[in-house]
Amino acid sequence: MNLNYPKPTKSIEVAKNDLKKWGYCLLENAIPLDLNNRAMARLIEQAEAEKKLNLAYEDGSEKKKWGDFNKNVNDPGVNQRVWMLPNKGKVFLDILAKHNYIECVKEIVGDEFLVSSFGANIAKPGGVAMDLHTDQWWFPDPVNRNEDFLPPGSIKRNKFNIKINENINSNDLISRPAVTNVLIMLNGMSKENGGTLIVPGSHLFGRHPDKILDKDIKAISAEGPPGCAIITDGRVWHGTGANITTENRLALLITFCGPQFRSQENFTLGIRKDVFADLNDYQKELLGFKVWNGYGRIGNPTDTFLDLENKEIGELKI
Repeated sequence: MNLNYPKPTKSIEVAKNDLKKWGYCLLENAIPLDLNNRAMARLIEQAEAEKKLNLAYEDGSEKKKWGDFNKNVNDPGVNQRVWMLPNKGKVFLDILAKHNYIECVKEIVGDEFLVSSFGANIAKPGGVAMDLHTDQWWFPDPVNRNEDFLPPGSIKRNKFNIKINENINSNDLISRPAVTNVLIMLNGMSKENGGTLIVPGSHLFGRHPDKILDKDIKAISAEGPPGCAIITDGRVWHGTGANITTENRLALLITFCGPQFRSQENFTLGIRKDVFADLNDYQKELLGFKVWNGYGRIGNPTDTFLDLENKEIGELKI
């Protein structure tokens, strides 16, 4: 292992430098430890209830891998996902505040951004390692002036462009980052418990991973204590590791994107009314209720914030 790869740090500046050089950082105290522990307790309660009520979503098995949403839907998974955490406890909303991790988020996506998704992944013993991927697989690749390209509406999780540049060292043009992921290690991550696999420096490879071309590429496991976060550049190659211990590994996954991109979870439709009533303006902005340069509006582009009870003009006659 390269001794210069990122290690857990409490320094925001060191973390930001690691992000730039390696495509990820390990930020200790990303959120306060007491908040981390309360979030873990609430997550365990929620996950157990969803499992008992047959509401749980599971993946991470040989037949049911992440991304195969319409395949093998009735096959059992191993790892458990918990979606839409802003609806599932105030403690999760408390995480959507200006904690230490926000400075690293700004380093990737700038001053204004959205929460694309806020969920959890409980990596359980027996789960298989996830295929390497990037979090902005949908972002169009740069092209030369006379080069054919795949239109954005034709991009798939396994089809990014018409052709692939096999040499990761010869891409002069690379996409800019549009996404960052903050994975908070609620009970710590290690190689043994399925710590996130990551290919350091792959954010500068200029393309997405390919199972055949990159079958021999080496990924390392992100490791850190409870409350530490692995924060990634959206272009870096990564995936959930295999948990070979006897205990569950719990992590929160908060994906942030630029304000001009479509989010994974539709908070403007999915947020509960009782939850919305208690949101502050910063949380409303993160969850997509703030109009950005006229985008995301309902009618009037001069509106600042949206409401769940908008009364819009319908068909009129005089």
